[in-house]
Amino acid sequence: MTDELKPAPMRKIDHDLMRKEFAEIEARNAVLMQDGQRLMARIRPSSKYYGQGEDDALFPVCIGFAGDYCVIGGPGGQYRLRDVDLFAVFDDRKPPTQITFELSAG
Repeated sequence: MTDELKPAPMRKIDHDLMRKEFAEIEARNAVLMQDGQRLMARIRPSSKYYGQGEDDALFPVCIGFAGDYCVIGGPGGQYRLRDVDLFAVFDDRKPPTQITFELSAG
């Protein structure tokens, strides 16, 4: 006896809702490109600066052109990219999205 697979019901797509959501995303991206992306950082445990401020606390930063120490902000004032993980704020109602990670040894 073989069991026949029943096809999944067709999913109804609300095209007007999709257009509205895509338009909202495009509008938000246009503002971010014009006014800048809000960035947050957290000092990595492997950094010699770990321990400045509160452990694992996020703080607002911007990216500058100060050579190696191009992450501007936080308790120490300036950090190297290798000393912090960066997070992007897309929506104040949601947690920031981590955009950089420390590679694990191995």
